[in-house]
Amino acid sequence: MQSTMQMGDLGVARILRHAWRFGASRPVHYRDGTATATTDMHHTAGRAARLGAALAGLGLGPGDRVATFCAATLTHLEAYLAVPSHGMVLHALNIRMGDADLARMIHDHGDRVLILDHDLAARFATLAPLLADSTLELVVVAGAGGAALPAFPGLDLPIRCHEDLLASVPVPDVLALPDPAETSAAAICHTGGTTGRPKAVAYSHRAVWLQALSLCLADGLAIGRDDVALLAVPFYHVNGWGLPYAAAMSGAGLALPGGSFRAEILHGMMQDCDVTIAAGVPTIWTDLLGHLDGAGVDLPAPLMRIATGGSMVPAALIEGLSRRGVGVLQAWGMTETASMSVIGAPGDATSGPAPVGHPWPGLELRVVDTTGQAIAPGETVTGEVQVRGACVIDGYLGATEAATDPDGWFATGDIGRIASDGALVLTDRLKDAVKSGGEWIPAPLLEDAIRNVPGIADAAIIACPHERFQERPFAVVVLRPGAVFDRDGAENRLRAAVPGWWLPEGWAVLDALPRTTLGKPDKIALRALLAAGAFDDQTGPRPEPATPVS
Repeated sequence: MQSTMQMGDLGVARILRHAWRFGASRPVHYRDGTATATTDMHHTAGRAARLGAALAGLGLGPGDRVATFCAATLTHLEAYLAVPSHGMVLHALNIRMGDADLARMIHDHGDRVLILDHDLAARFATLAPLLADSTLELVVVAGAGGAALPAFPGLDLPIRCHEDLLASVPVPDVLALPDPAETSAAAICHTGGTTGRPKAVAYSHRAVWLQALSLCLADGLAIGRDDVALLAVPFYHVNGWGLPYAAAMSGAGLALPGGSFRAEILHGMMQDCDVTIAAGVPTIWTDLLGHLDGAGVDLPAPLMRIATGGSMVPAALIEGLSRRGVGVLQAWGMTETASMSVIGAPGDATSGPAPVGHPWPGLELRVVDTTGQAIAPGETVTGEVQVRGACVIDGYLGATEAATDPDGWFATGDIGRIASDGALVLTDRLKDAVKSGGEWIPAPLLEDAIRNVPGIADAAIIACPHERFQERPFAVVVLRPGAVFDRDGAENRLRAAVPGWWLPEGWAVLDALPRTTLGKPDKIALRALLAAGAFDDQTGPRPEPATPVS
């Protein structure tokens, strides 16, 4: 039996039309030079429709790729709405990746137009010579103001001003904009390359819509018309975690910090823009707390909650924000799951890792053992987390093999368990875990404990070879200004927080941890340094673990 309901394709065009209809009272704050300027969502949607029409006027049509080389800017927001809503495919380039990888991506995906923030022109100039034989036909530069358009030696392409391009077409009839097929590609994002070369994922319009809608749920981020969301998230990180679309869909206002997420800039925008919810990785909010303490200031009253994820949320960060009256929402997700997929408030971690939260409706989770057998919810044994659902990839773009098993399950590489109530509990990353004598040592928990040692600002745990136990943890730490590393003091402090056999086999001190393009500690680089003997081990080998390891 067929239903009696109307049909319609879900996707970005619907979001754009909604923002046009109902966005006149919803602010969009954005950094303009060193100041904050304000427009509204209705005006932004109109400019986005104009941009899409201008690109179509250049001969681009459904399926054509438009690259962006932008930060968290108004231009990028407009492109996020414009390109997919006109049937084209948005390809947000991660500006932190190396030029060789970026050039390969542009070549592989056949990008025809590239939209560039003027503030990133110097960064793009190193990439430009590698694009001489690419499919690019035009570079559009936004935010130049009265400045001359940049030139890029080695790239013989037309360079056009973004505002001039928009002025070349009238404002189209936004409400008449047709819906692309919901199964067609809306955007291309790349994985962070933590385990190899970045891989491409093509999101459907339907996946974009559903993921954004999940963030509006009460048990998601509860984003609504009463909110102003500060996005301390690069838009090229999994579609800005889906937040640009969720804000436009729900009627929330936005605050866009541009290319800098420095604590003083974020704090200033929170104050000036009446921000109610902010999102970003834990490091950003740890820096913000340090800024508040150093400046003797507090968080503005409208701010009620901060969403964070991408790495384990330190207990000290949760406590510091809670003490200031700000709730924390921790999220788990990945490029392959269209970003935030599991969301929850921090739970009690006194007896082990606390649950991250529950998956949004439509996402299935399971944990499997080393033989591939599912582990029942409520069991204390851990295994690899697998997911499937409408916002989970089936395969990587351009790959000849599926990324899932025959039943659609995608192996995430995370280790954890499912609580009896269905909540996800994570204990480690499969590729980061240290298996000492057959027993797992969860790197995130050990790293969090080390960060709570006085004088230590940051830490990363990697595995080092061991003759008896195969692997032991090796700690790479960054000290706070003026601190001196004291191994005995650090380990005495750790013994009160973790089992004795978790204590690192060796320690090394760096001025800063190497980072991936997603801002996470680059453990591939750290392992390479360890293997090459590049670390000046501060301690030498440890005695054998006090607690026997099986």
